Amino acid sequence: MNRYARAIASSPLLLPLFTTLLASFLLGSLTTVAETSAKPAAPRVLLPFTATYEAKFSGFAVKAERTLSGNPQSWRLDFSANSMFAKIEEYSRFAQEGLRLIPQHYDYQKSGLGRDRHTALSFENDGKRVVNIYNKSRSIEKAPANIQDKISYQMQLAIDVANGKQPLKYLVADGKKIREYEFEVAGKETVKTPMGDIQTIKVQRIRDEGAQRVTNIWFAPEWNYALVKLMQREENGKSYQITLTKLLIDGKEISNKK
Repeated sequence: MNRYARAIASSPLLLPLFTTLLASFLLGSLTTVAETSAKPAAPRVLLPFTATYEAKFSGFAVKAERTLSGNPQSWRLDFSANSMFAKIEEYSRFAQEGLRLIPQHYDYQKSGLGRDRHTALSFENDGKRVVNIYNKSRSIEKAPANIQDKISYQMQLAIDVANGKQPLKYLVADGKKIREYEFEVAGKETVKTPMGDIQTIKVQRIRDEGAQRVTNIWFAPEWNYALVKLMQREENGKSYQITLTKLLIDGKEISNKK
């Protein structure tokens, strides 16, 4: 096993990091609907998109892609990440009612480095019951209202940030566990990307007091609140960063280059 494989094996895995970061935060694009002439337009409806990201971990590069397809009755969000050591494929199907997303099915597969893994969850009765397809004993029989899966909540977060919702709190089904994630808007910043400079809204994960782990994400209102950058610092001091390299919204390539 070479030094990159050892680094990945002994640290939080980069590709699972994509599942909990990209795979926790890579958010998609939203279309806008005009409200009144006195107020700026507010994003309301998801649009199909394809977003490509590049990540750096201890000098080792990994590319990932997220795509959103379908319609408000049945959206599908796909995520994939590949390296010479491992492969992750993940998808979520969910419906949309106004500004609320209702998960229907979640599937996650990892192969390569470490133990292979396959998880599938079926959301029944408007999410009130979450069935673990491959291990029924790990099903959630009485799920809380508005529960999300591990990537559908990413899209819900994008919608909520775009529409100024507070607080930004989410209950996420993770196997038999229900995890709570909370975020806050930290301000505005201009971010340099391979697609040009873009004005962003910076959002950060709220953690327990004294926590050493830090997660910051940057969304681009001009690009329909696509995520353009994410940075996470781990408790051991190591940092991870992902950057948007290519974005298509409703089939049209996006760029701010002049």
